[in-house]
Amino acid sequence: MLVAFYCMKKLYFKLCLCLSILAISVFEVYALERACRGNFCQEREDNLEGILRIVNFLEEAANFSRESGRFQGKVAVFSEDEVSAFFEYLISEGTDSLKSLKLKIFSENRVEGWVVLDLRSQGISGRPNLYFSARIEQNGRKVRLNFQSLFLETQRIQPAVLNAMIDIIAAARGLETWHPDDWFDLPEGIARVETEKGKLLVHY
Repeated sequence: MLVAFYCMKKLYFKLCLCLSILAISVFEVYALERACRGNFCQEREDNLEGILRIVNFLEEAANFSRESGRFQGKVAVFSEDEVSAFFEYLISEGTDSLKSLKLKIFSENRVEGWVVLDLRSQGISGRPNLYFSARIEQNGRKVRLNFQSLFLETQRIQPAVLNAMIDIIAAARGLETWHPDDWFDLPEGIARVETEKGKLLVHY
């Protein structure tokens, strides 16, 4: 199981970096099992079942795809609470800047998010709130967020400003830079994603 997690790690880590200042494409699984032996999962026991459900699903879908060379023609459904907890874990594992993350999922591939940040390590005081609405866009097996609105507290900002913040943090930590509105490949075994109100539908 750990081997399968490791094979997906690079893709998932890139996504986590993009979301380390914002929120939401999909998955750094190897680190999850490691962290669940420590304090993170002890502090979030209520969310653990949902997080592990997504982890196990991703591993099984990837294994089937590798072994058969095809998709299964099925759909997995995850609640917005499960998705929120999963991405909160992913981002928290990669940065200490995230304090909380809540996602609202709507039909027609629309999502909204509320993120509480702690940027003291970047020399910024306070705990700013970040709000966004976006549409999930797909092109084949690539996916990205197209931001409709983005607010830092009550101030509307452009995605380019957020990308610049990520560039600064990535440069300070010696990390490769990726942005929330970049295109990403879906994880192995996943054909596409779509949304219904309160749910994420994953075709595999």
